[in-house]
Amino acid sequence: MSDTTNLTIRIDKKLKEQAEQLFSELGMNMTTAFIVFVRQAVRQGKIPFEISLNTPNAEKYGDKGVGRIT
Repeated sequence: MSDTTNLTIRIDKKLKEQAEQLFSELGMNMTTAFIVFVRQAVRQGKIPFEISLNTPNAEKYGDKGVGRIT
């Protein structure tokens, strides 16, 4: 038996649906995607992507949807 634990998080319903769709297309479920994220964070000793107050926006990228969560 593996030594695992449960984790409960709250997330916006629409965001969860979008994430599940994306991860499904990548061949994984939400649990696997979260484990990949956590493993990378632990391995790198940081959040595995840049977090910034400088959010890409339409002025910079036009109407390509970059930086926008819908």
